[in-house]
Amino acid sequence: MPVKQELVQACTGHWKTEMFQAPCEAPGSFLYGCCCICCASYQQRTELLDLTGEPYVCCAGLCPCGPLGEPQDRACLFLEVCCCPGLALSANRFMVQTRFDKENTPCDDCIITATCLFVCVLDIARCCVDVPHELDFLADCLVMSVQGCMHAQQQIEINEVKKHGWHGMPPMIMQHLPPSQQEMMQKVGMHGAAAHPSMIGAPQQMPMHQ
Repeated sequence: MPVKQELVQACTGHWKTEMFQAPCEAPGSFLYGCCCICCASYQQRTELLDLTGEPYVCCAGLCPCGPLGEPQDRACLFLEVCCCPGLALSANRFMVQTRFDKENTPCDDCIITATCLFVCVLDIARCCVDVPHELDFLADCLVMSVQGCMHAQQQIEINEVKKHGWHGMPPMIMQHLPPSQQEMMQKVGMHGAAAHPSMIGAPQQMPMHQ
C-alpha cells in the first residue's frame, strides 16, 4: 500500500486468518471477491463505514490529493469501485489494517508483491513482443484469486470485530495518519479511549432491575 513506513510499523496486530488460508476459512467471501470485486468492495466498504461511523473519503484516504482527501457523498463509492476496483479493494484493506490494527504477514506481502510484479512484467513485455494469450489468462486468474483472498481475509476480520465490538483506533496508529484523517476521526469520536463507551459492534446488554 502507498503509505508511510511509520504507519506500516505502527500496525502490529495479527489477522485472524492469513491470506493464504482465507479461501478455506471463508469460501463464500473468496468466490464473491473473485467473481464480482466491484460489488464485493462496495459492500465491504459500506460495512466498514457503518462499523466505524466515519464519512466516506475516496479510496479511504490512500490518495489524499485535493478534494479526494475530504469527505464526499457516499454515492461516489459507486464510481470508485467501478472505475478503480483494485484500488478500492486496497482501500478496504487500508481501513481494516489502520482501524483494527492488522499488519501484513510475510506471506501476505509475498502474494501481493508477486502478483503485481507478474502483471507489470507482462505489461512491459507487451510493448516489445507479442505476449501469448495463455499468459494473459494466467495473469487474470492470478489477479482474481488474490483479490478473492484479500476480500475474504478482510471480511473475516470485519465479522470478528462485529462479534466482539470495536474500541476505537489505537492512538499509535492514528498519530501517523494524514492530518486531515486525524481531524476527521476526532470529530466523530474515534480516538482510542474516547470510543470505548460505545464499543461499536458489540452486543448490547439490557440493565438488570433491582
